[in-house]
Amino acid sequence: MKQNHTADTQSPVLVFLDTETTGIENGRLIQLAYKKQGDKEKTVVEYFKPPVPIEIEAMAVHHITEKHVADKAAFGGSDAHHVLQALLADPHTILVAHNAKFDMGILEREGIAIDRDRFICTMKVAQSMYDLPQYKMQYLRYLWGIEDDEATAHDAEGDVAVLERVFDYLATDYAATHDGADAVEAFLEISKNPVLLRRAPFGKYAGKTFEEIKTADPGYLQWMATLADKDEDFLYTVNYYLQK
Repeated sequence: MKQNHTADTQSPVLVFLDTETTGIENGRLIQLAYKKQGDKEKTVVEYFKPPVPIEIEAMAVHHITEKHVADKAAFGGSDAHHVLQALLADPHTILVAHNAKFDMGILEREGIAIDRDRFICTMKVAQSMYDLPQYKMQYLRYLWGIEDDEATAHDAEGDVAVLERVFDYLATDYAATHDGADAVEAFLEISKNPVLLRRAPFGKYAGKTFEEIKTADPGYLQWMATLADKDEDFLYTVNYYLQK
């Protein structure tokens, strides 16, 4: 007998997420916040005691000290760990974060499995859509007039509130300039591929377009290509202009 297979028509579930950590290099989780799109009442916010000390530079950014987390449970093996893993394992879930590869790296270091085909990085999306001096989330927040008196910068809960608004701005603008195209599908594709940067983020030509650098000083562009410690977007852009 021929079986009828019903297509999966469930809409994707966007989960906006942010972390605060012990540091940039090999950081461990100390604060986690996430919420599902449209859920105005429920943002999950929890603190955890990390297995390594919190770096002073990190404290200066998020103001979370050893004292704040001394009596907290470890993230590994916690209920929060199991709940988040189950949520991200759902094939309908799409993780949304700003500089998503950082947050995904933190979660993976904590034992959370991430589907790297199912995430949206709002920073990469903004880089692909606009020519701006910078793309930090708080810069975008004030550039686009996102007002939220309760959204404290560098606090995971406050950053999630701003993140959702930044995503909404990007999605609305994308749909308006692409004949109503599906922003989510487009953003998934942008996020998993290298982005062609417009301007140099550092050095003597910081702020100049890569096209200008190639014209003025091609040798400097060739030197940039040797910086193996830079991220994939930077190296992709440099090599693109060297071959152009």
